[in-house]
Amino acid sequence: MRESRKIATPILWTISLLVATLLVFVITRLYPNTNLQISIVLFSIIDIGFIVALILGIKTKNASIMIFSVISNGIFFILLSIFIFLLLVANGISEP
Repeated sequence: MRESRKIATPILWTISLLVATLLVFVITRLYPNTNLQISIVLFSIIDIGFIVALILGIKTKNASIMIFSVISNGIFFILLSIFIFLLLVANGISEP
């Protein structure tokens, strides 16, 4: 039981971080008057979480979990980093 939970940890991290990303995105769209820096900080924390999930996936001994973790977390990390960069550009343009 303990071993199966340890194997599933990277997948659970990936799924929970993906849900958190979608929640932050939807909440910031529902309340458009929120400060843009709040979204940038929250997305950056989630982006660091994808790095942690990637490291946990690499440390797993199961090959299929490792491959899934590296591919999915790598893709999500790159996409979220691009989105954070675009938010930073938008924040730089809008600030006086």
